Amino acid sequence: MIKVWFKKKRTLIVATSVCTFIWILYPLAVEYTVCGPDPYSFLSEHCFADTRTHSYKYLINEEDICKPFPDKIFLLIMIPSRTSEFEERQAVRQTWGSLAVHNKEIRLVFMLGYRPEMHNRGLKTESEKHHDIIQEDFYDSYRNLSIKSEAILRFAQTFCSGVKYILKVDVDVFMDLPALIKELRERNETNMIMGYVFSFPRPYRNKRSKWYLDKISYPLTYLPQYVCGASYVVSGDAASKLLSVALSTKIYFLEDVFITGVVRTRAAVKLIQNRGFFVYQSPFVDICWFENKIIGHSYTKEQMLEIWSQKLQNKTCTTSIRVFYMLHDRLALW
Repeated sequence: MIKVWFKKKRTLIVATSVCTFIWILYPLAVEYTVCGPDPYSFLSEHCFADTRTHSYKYLINEEDICKPFPDKIFLLIMIPSRTSEFEERQAVRQTWGSLAVHNKEIRLVFMLGYRPEMHNRGLKTESEKHHDIIQEDFYDSYRNLSIKSEAILRFAQTFCSGVKYILKVDVDVFMDLPALIKELRERNETNMIMGYVFSFPRPYRNKRSKWYLDKISYPLTYLPQYVCGASYVVSGDAASKLLSVALSTKIYFLEDVFITGVVRTRAAVKLIQNRGFFVYQSPFVDICWFENKIIGHSYTKEQMLEIWSQKLQNKTCTTSIRVFYMLHDRLALW
């Protein structure tokens, strides 16, 4: 009886092992056939090669923003924004972005596309008042976010070629700018992208997902390592390389996967993990939550102003609230 039991158990283990082996190797075999012998290098010409240009016209530009000494600019902050987000841009200017206004080593601009169906007169007025609007004539949509990120790289290499670092940060992000600058000065990294790193997740295959990638567009089982698109830093020396490689790579609408994953890998730019770039939607409208973080995101303009008000008032952060936030974050990132 015992011998029969062990024999059945051994058969089950062998069968399970074989199925697992096939489950792992079959996708790799398919990828080998489709993409060549080294699909996880993301260098396969068959899968990823393309030839494009980024020849969009500037409708609004601030080409002198880094003059006369672009090599003296430590940080160029570039914020993707939609034409209609007047109040959101103003919230950034009034809160954490205000620290860049009188700092000679920092520049802050908003990168926009174009929506012909929208009235742009207010945008011209905003540009003339703040001199921080950059607009190209590509159609501004969620599916064109990768084009907008190419526009960021293009502007940086063309008009701020000597900049040390480029910060790409979404308009709904609240940022501890002094903490970021301190981090960058201490690291003094080159040829890098820094942010919150996702390690080889699977692409979304559910057609109902906004992040859906079909197998024809993206045939591999795993995505490359990439950083959360809410905010990340690119070293200035990597900008031109990333743009050049991006234009020779098949474009994906998932901006963070495209720029910081596929393009970065093909361009041989290193990836640096920084958990201060908190990846999940920020659950607390509280300046105390930022004590060990660089960013929080998915904030409304009203919430941004509230957090900034707490900062200006030097809100006291108690030990109990610090412990609570620490435990919450560890559970969220676990």
